[in-house]
Amino acid sequence: MQFFNRTEEMAFLKKIKGQNGKHMIVLYGPRRIGKTYLLRNAYPEANYFFVDTRSSETLLKDFSRRIFDGSFENWDAFFKYLLNSKRIVIIDEFQNFLRVDSSIFSILQNIWDNTESNILLILSGSYVGMMKKIFLDLKEPLFGRSEYLIQLKEFNFFGVFEMLKNFGYTLEEIITWYAILGGVPKYLWYLESKKPFETLIEELFFGNFAPLKEEGKNLLVGEFGTEHAGYFAVLEGIGYFDREIGEICDRTKMERTKAMKYINELMTHYDIVEKVENKLSKSKRGARYKIRGNFLSFWFKYIYSNQDTIEFNPKSALDFTIKNINEIIGRTFEEVVKFLIPSFYKNRVIPVMPESIGKHWLKAPDGKVYEFDIVGEAKDALIIFECKWRNKKASESDLNNFVQKSKFIKDQRKRILVFVSKSGFESNKDDEIIKIDLDMIEEIVNKEFNR
Repeated sequence: MQFFNRTEEMAFLKKIKGQNGKHMIVLYGPRRIGKTYLLRNAYPEANYFFVDTRSSETLLKDFSRRIFDGSFENWDAFFKYLLNSKRIVIIDEFQNFLRVDSSIFSILQNIWDNTESNILLILSGSYVGMMKKIFLDLKEPLFGRSEYLIQLKEFNFFGVFEMLKNFGYTLEEIITWYAILGGVPKYLWYLESKKPFETLIEELFFGNFAPLKEEGKNLLVGEFGTEHAGYFAVLEGIGYFDREIGEICDRTKMERTKAMKYINELMTHYDIVEKVENKLSKSKRGARYKIRGNFLSFWFKYIYSNQDTIEFNPKSALDFTIKNINEIIGRTFEEVVKFLIPSFYKNRVIPVMPESIGKHWLKAPDGKVYEFDIVGEAKDALIIFECKWRNKKASESDLNNFVQKSKFIKDQRKRILVFVSKSGFESNKDDEIIKIDLDMIEEIVNKEFNR
């Protein structure tokens, strides 16, 4: 299997390998993100242990047999031997010790504190909330012991572009699949055998043996535990939109305090939800919330919310998804444009590199609420983006409407207007708007890879 992306992470892990002394590295991130694959490529010679949820005695016997023909009396003896006789040790799904025997954390802490050997210990885990608790909670034995705490994230858009272009996909197809699968390497590998879009999405989500039909549940039920129903309700309520708390409460039928409890934990504890501030607003009220990953946004909107239809009439659910898919791709297109802003500036497509970017919305004097997909702030300028993912060219009317609604923003700085259209423009005459289409984006992305 070809190794894509992760060059920065790989370089860091190999650098640590060359250092003497004891080092504890904690690597965490959701399942399928590629933690084990990365570690096995970085440290092929490591002693590797996978923690499942069998009994403590059974697990200890299994781990012991990987070292010698016998069994250690207890975990204390196992870790003493391991840390004092091995050079590189990987313990995968480390958080499962919480279910096996939580006293193991105190045992490891005590031995680690009293070990001066030349050991590189990598502790990897898939449940973000549990891993944060083990290593970031002041009350936990292993708090402060890790030298590096690394959160392995999804591929960014460049990583997805590199992988899917290698598989033979066009830029339009890459953005489409990025909207559905995000930057999760395991999911992207399903696209290696290129097939028509309708065939692939049916195979992945709607068929009898679809591998990703239950994936959202598989990822999150273990993370959330017995309260998973409440978390799922809030995530379904958010879907693929940015939603205010009032709208989330209406959709979930939850009281505000209860919904905010789930939202705050989804943001701070699990890294699944993020806050969307109103960029140019001075008021702190009216913030919105969104699901971080493209895959979960898609899954909650089109799979979890339609699970009864998928079971009874999968063809109907598939047709509904295909018919409405441009909605979610349009949201992702905004994120792609946001990601490419430094490249636009580097390639002189836009004249200003903003210091910060975000989304903005306002209520105009005519009573309508207007949204601005991306607003970037610089000291002396505002750069405002409108992004359209449509199968028709942007018309003069579209451009004029953009100009008119931008006038509702009350700001004295110079305004730079940028219209990004998937299908191009009916007219390319010079005016006050910078125009970007998919061909220009592809040219810029290819330049970034050829630098």
